[in-house]
Amino acid sequence: MAATALAIKVGDTADAQLAQASVVEVLERMGEPTTFRMRYDVGIAAGDLPFLKDGRVDAGSTIQVLSLQNNVADCLVKGPVHGQQIRLLHGGTGSYVDVMGSDSSIVMDREVKAKVWDAVHDSDVVGQIVAVHGFVADAQATPAVHAEDKHTLVQHDSDLRFIRRLARRNGCLFWLTADPMGVQTAHFRRPALDGAPTARLAINIANPNLNTLDISWDVERPSSAVGWELDLADKSQIDGGVARSPQKILGDKGLAEITGDVRSTLIVAPVDDAGDLRSRGEAALIESDFFVTVSGETTVHALGSVLRAHTVVQLQGTGTRHSGPYFVSSVRHLIDATTHRMEFELVRNGWGA
Repeated sequence: MAATALAIKVGDTADAQLAQASVVEVLERMGEPTTFRMRYDVGIAAGDLPFLKDGRVDAGSTIQVLSLQNNVADCLVKGPVHGQQIRLLHGGTGSYVDVMGSDSSIVMDREVKAKVWDAVHDSDVVGQIVAVHGFVADAQATPAVHAEDKHTLVQHDSDLRFIRRLARRNGCLFWLTADPMGVQTAHFRRPALDGAPTARLAINIANPNLNTLDISWDVERPSSAVGWELDLADKSQIDGGVARSPQKILGDKGLAEITGDVRSTLIVAPVDDAGDLRSRGEAALIESDFFVTVSGETTVHALGSVLRAHTVVQLQGTGTRHSGPYFVSSVRHLIDATTHRMEFELVRNGWGA
């Protein structure tokens, strides 16, 4: 059974006092920056409130939140403090401050840049940008090449918003992770649905670790894409049609098989080749593909491990239709002196026969 503890680092140094927060909340979401909130009591000393100007929790201080299970560290987030919410009660007793921050991708959103990217793949651009910010690049190769004499790639935005736009057009997610030593990796990838499950979530069977689950599904969404464009070089037609999502189906039946009819979306974009147009069609279908959503709550004590976004888990005890592998789209970690709760959301692009 996992024994859980919390560690907080300021920069690269563990801080035992900050680890005594009354509650720490970390929210990680599919393709989104991870955020954190840490609550501390505020005391009056010599007529002042010194903790409110403590450099460890001041603007720009780099915080690293780690969950420890049986002496194994799992870094939940690393990034700068960007705000505080303070509640003061007369006399001081009961006063507190919430220290808020985000992972280091927020640094990529501070400056708007204007740049023309010539003769590059989208994945090449991502690799170059994240290297400038000191991150290790984990970028999935993308098909389209942008040439200046055709449809060039122009950036008029912050690095973060620009990369997220490239991610969406390629069906990728962009997110950061950090290891226990603080090394940060920038991921630019389509959802990895073929990985081995990292955890078992169970209800209504032996050894359960869930008390309640909410399951919903909605099939009113496109399962194919139609796309045409004119090649500016020879005026020929570029066909970018996509018959179905390229993702692995997490289950026996996918969306197209379940609905049994044609449900298409139109893709219109300035492109130079069929590979680029098809990639955008695939991206649209990947975005609409997850038609099953499951939400619930567990603890590290019950699960025996830390649940993380962007991973695959195995759901059991929900019947033949809804049991099976799911992709973790979000986890809200709530850590206090007694427990590490995890409110999660799972998504799936299929179901059992």
